[in-house]
Amino acid sequence: MAKVLKLSDKKLQEKIGWKPFKKQREIIKAYDSPKIRDIRIAAGTRFGKSMLCAYLALRELLKTDRHVWIVAPTYDLSQRVFNHVVKWLSNAWPETQAWVQTRPIPQIRNPFTGSFIQCKSAENPAGLLGEELDLAIVDEAARMPRGKEIWEGYIYGRLVSRQGKSVMISTPFGQNWFYHEYLRCKHAKDGKSFHFTSKDGVSVTKKEWERAKKLLPEQVFMQEYMASFLPDAAAVFRGVDEIVKDDCLKDASPNHYYVMGVDLGKHEDFTVICVIDKYNNNVVYFDRFRRIDWPFQKKRIIAVAKRYNNARIIVDSTSIGEPIKEDLEREAGLIVDDFYFTNRSKKELIEKLSIFIEQKYIFIPNNEVLIDELKSFGYQLTPSGNVKYSAPEGFHDDCVMALALAVWGLTGKANPQTALQKRLRERSKKIILNPI
Repeated sequence: MAKVLKLSDKKLQEKIGWKPFKKQREIIKAYDSPKIRDIRIAAGTRFGKSMLCAYLALRELLKTDRHVWIVAPTYDLSQRVFNHVVKWLSNAWPETQAWVQTRPIPQIRNPFTGSFIQCKSAENPAGLLGEELDLAIVDEAARMPRGKEIWEGYIYGRLVSRQGKSVMISTPFGQNWFYHEYLRCKHAKDGKSFHFTSKDGVSVTKKEWERAKKLLPEQVFMQEYMASFLPDAAAVFRGVDEIVKDDCLKDASPNHYYVMGVDLGKHEDFTVICVIDKYNNNVVYFDRFRRIDWPFQKKRIIAVAKRYNNARIIVDSTSIGEPIKEDLEREAGLIVDDFYFTNRSKKELIEKLSIFIEQKYIFIPNNEVLIDELKSFGYQLTPSGNVKYSAPEGFHDDCVMALALAVWGLTGKANPQTALQKRLRERSKKIILNPI
């Protein structure tokens, strides 16, 4: 391994079988400048952000006593960059497989140099303490909940003593904290910001670019492929901040009727209970938990329903929900409606919630997890032209589903002409008029 430490960039790239293209070389050049501390990269999907950062991390690993973190919204997302490094090491130097550890966190430790690369999750801020860093890579920065707080309160301080560098990479998601970081570094003497579309990389061909442009709603294409910082992004739920009420959560009131949405957790997912007062459409109760045996979950659901005047329950019955529904009806005598998820039923469920939020027909508590899920929830058009709603990769949507199930039980006419539906309808017309 002593020879590895003396490899030039060219020799190292030949050894691992990776050659950066022109735009990536521009970023590497900026990173190597002693004047630059912070780099922000806003780039479209498939530009090559993760592989570029993996190369920067690998170079640090081969130096002496270098400390590197890869931070992302979840551990799964942080391993995208990490896995490129592992693959390069194992292919070029098979003996380095012993350097890779998976517990307690994914990491690579170089026994010859004392350098390491560690994966970190923003879901666990307590794990972002203690180390001094030479490089912090922040992946999917725009989609990181509490991103500004995580950066300023946990990551930045780790870089100070070693005068370390930070590299943030992301496809934009509205004009949030990452947008402001991008602007700050664009004008800072010790910072550098880069903006690239998907077409600036090498993975998205002209044919794929034109196909995506035709199929996707304009805002989705501009965000995901043009890497545009759009107000409100391509979010499904608009005006979330406007329906937040600090005094929303309340105990049951006599003669009030309640509806309760329950999204049942599967594997690592959360079970979420959401209760709405039909008198004023306030979310008066909210609970989120996981890793609790089914008998205890069932008891908790029953207790909450009875507490709120025998609230009508709407439960996800797609898989394990059907026997749970039957138990709730038989054992507790509660009114339970099951909701079976299909592409069509989920679309109807989410669009009703979108209407209620946009027109301020419901009000939610100031709950950070719920608000973050609503703001990050997105949509895309499948190749067949169907709308698919989901949380971003690596994120949860249990809170959104529980709230949507509760809203499903609310009555009252709402104007269906939301901005989201208008965009989808216009895009659908274009697809029909211009078939592939």
